[in-house]
Amino acid sequence: MAALYGERWKVETYLSHLKTGMGMDILHCRSVTGVLKEMAVYAIVYNLVRLVMIKAAGEQRTSVGSVSFVDALRWLAQGCQALAPLRLTIYPRRPHRYEPRVRKRRPKQFPLMKRPRCELRQQLLRKTVAA
Repeated sequence: MAALYGERWKVETYLSHLKTGMGMDILHCRSVTGVLKEMAVYAIVYNLVRLVMIKAAGEQRTSVGSVSFVDALRWLAQGCQALAPLRLTIYPRRPHRYEPRVRKRRPKQFPLMKRPRCELRQQLLRKTVAA
């Protein structure tokens, strides 16, 4: 059971890499085809980053799970310095580390924008003129 929980944790970490590390938490396309294209591009880039991590792990003689995803992503974003040796951050294995599952920051206390910005501006101007 503990081994299955460990695997689940890895999957959640990989999803976190996609959502927060690569910015996939908010998709920008509005059509179904656009969203599918956007997700396909994220999948391609994610697989490319994982390939860089595999190469770095081989060169640094460590496991892929200990290589920094963000470092690999930044290395790719800098133009894949093919001539420079691939040296990414390696995180130590910490099997008995426990962290609470809480948010560090609370969401802002503003309502969501549900109408066009120009309508909201006009409404705000009417309130200030009436006061």
